[in-house]
Amino acid sequence: MKIINKNIIAAGLLIGAAAVGTTSCSSWLDLKPLDEVTPDAYFQNSDQLGAYAISKYNDLFTSPSGWNQGALINGDAATDNMVNGDMNQNLFTERTWLVGQSGDLGFSLIRYCNYFFETVIPKYEAGFYGDDAMARHYIGEMYFIRAWVYYSRLRTYGDYPIVTNVLLDQKEDLIAHGKRMPRNEVADFILSDLDNAISFLQSIDEGASKVRINKEVAQLVKSRVALYEASFEKYHKGTGRVPGDADWPGYRVHPDYSLDVDAHVENLLTQAMEAAQAVADKVTLTSNSGVYDVADPQNVTAGWNPYYEMYTSYDLSGIDEVLMWRAYGSVGTSNITHGVSAYAVTGGANGLLKGYVESFLMGNGLPIYAEGSGYKGDETLDNVKADRDGRLQLFMFGESNWLPWNDHVSSNYTFLPVLCPSRQGEMGDMTGYRVRKGASFNVADNTYGKAEGTTGQILFRGVEAYLNYIEAQYMRDGSLDAKSDTYWRTIRQRAKVDEDYNKTIAATDMTKEAPGDWGAYSAGNLVDETLYNIRRERRCEFIGEGMRWNDLVRWCAMDQLKGTYYIPEGCNFWTSMYETAVYNEDHGKVTFIEYPAEGANISSREESVYIRPYRNSANNPGFNGYTWMEAHYNSPLPIREIQLLSETESVDNSVLYQTWGWPETAGLPAEQ
Repeated sequence: MKIINKNIIAAGLLIGAAAVGTTSCSSWLDLKPLDEVTPDAYFQNSDQLGAYAISKYNDLFTSPSGWNQGALINGDAATDNMVNGDMNQNLFTERTWLVGQSGDLGFSLIRYCNYFFETVIPKYEAGFYGDDAMARHYIGEMYFIRAWVYYSRLRTYGDYPIVTNVLLDQKEDLIAHGKRMPRNEVADFILSDLDNAISFLQSIDEGASKVRINKEVAQLVKSRVALYEASFEKYHKGTGRVPGDADWPGYRVHPDYSLDVDAHVENLLTQAMEAAQAVADKVTLTSNSGVYDVADPQNVTAGWNPYYEMYTSYDLSGIDEVLMWRAYGSVGTSNITHGVSAYAVTGGANGLLKGYVESFLMGNGLPIYAEGSGYKGDETLDNVKADRDGRLQLFMFGESNWLPWNDHVSSNYTFLPVLCPSRQGEMGDMTGYRVRKGASFNVADNTYGKAEGTTGQILFRGVEAYLNYIEAQYMRDGSLDAKSDTYWRTIRQRAKVDEDYNKTIAATDMTKEAPGDWGAYSAGNLVDETLYNIRRERRCEFIGEGMRWNDLVRWCAMDQLKGTYYIPEGCNFWTSMYETAVYNEDHGKVTFIEYPAEGANISSREESVYIRPYRNSANNPGFNGYTWMEAHYNSPLPIREIQLLSETESVDNSVLYQTWGWPETAGLPAEQ
């Protein structure tokens, strides 16, 4: 375990902004180390506290920079929502994810935080910073950062050591403090840190910047963490992955451990509700005008649809729903850009899946299969989108949508899928269903094959608080209260879907939803129609925002894939679309060669009229589709890390134990 001594931390981990006095500016860009600082000379004022906190922002938040396309393009890849390039073999095949011999359990940021608390909290409690409100705020940021890092470790490993001090580089100290702790205690520790963050941080109402961590962000994340752990414990209970289960591996270092899972889940759900409501009641959702495209792509004026423009604006500070965002562009000598819009315009080698697209309701609130729904079928993309949920109409390309210009093709083209034959590197579509969210009509953001966009990128938005409350409240109480009713109707009103969710619930057939929606399941069983529609709402709201994987894990939503294979599919290409979608990204003609012919570049129409993105070559690792190993819900610990926290360097008596379902020998795959 790479926990090093206090003197090394003091020498090497005091990081700040290039100019400390600018830490409250409206952007957090790449930051440079301070020169020649020592512990005695640092942490003397709020500017230095703020510099220490902001220096780690780039390591914390999933936001695009450079070639990183970010969650708006491929954050939901390797789920039932979308695909991107090659499939994730580690997750969905039996023998490619192997236990490592060596690795890093991720303590460097935790150590960074602990050094701050050991140094700053005694000063603060002694009155060193006086009544400096910004000093309090930056202490709050550091509590949030430690909680955020631990939340990542909770999602990755489940059980994890809780380390709150800077440890000495001595075996005895590491073993004494490095014990792997039950995941429920890790979650409670995270929530405690978030409570501290909330008490220290300023709110947006008090003038806190939206480009830095603020109280509302901490409250939202508290609701997220509490809901995540409550869901995990509820739906994974009895599997061996929850402390106290009969097969829980933690008994080796925590003999006789017990947990009242049901009581803990109820407590977590209550915390999730309270934290979510604190945000939701303060946030007004951005409006959806119901206009789903610009009139003229060459002369786009602001205000045509604020909901769409929330993802393509340069300054998000005035948008109530946005709680925290990242700014791009030039600040001083730094110039930070991203490729979100450029890759949206050229495809990014991604694609939404048929099951996801079919989960969106009609505008009248009915599922597409329900009698009287008005669904026009899927022979064209425009038909797929017609009269549907406004989020699908707005955030997925159809043939009637203008394709924003880039510097490579400056002509007024409407959209047609750019399928496999024309795909070059990261260009083109995997499924024909292309995400439109984040596509800017400013050609400056759309340099072909490059990452030169400067639109602001959302990190946290308030609608999540609405959704967290609804789900937590229904899970706790088994019926919806008045607050959930209000929140749900507000979300559907913005989506231009009939607000009567009971109409949707009554028309829902779980056997028709399940094939394309893994969220229809928990622990291999279909959930009830109300809970499913709550999950559906979340899935549709966060189209292309990278939320799906964590939801599927906490719901225990992949068990039904064990022993079977899920074949990802895209649009209906072989009924008639193949006759019109015959262009590459330069609008040149292409030729389709169907598998299994030599040189095949597309799946066969004989097999399915729907594009199967991994069925164009038998050598493709995803040719047979996705399957599942239960152990893949959490990651294994590297064997050497386990050995190092043993008096005899043996896995048998280490204070670290292997993750459930994984072997204690390097180079082997999951056992379950």
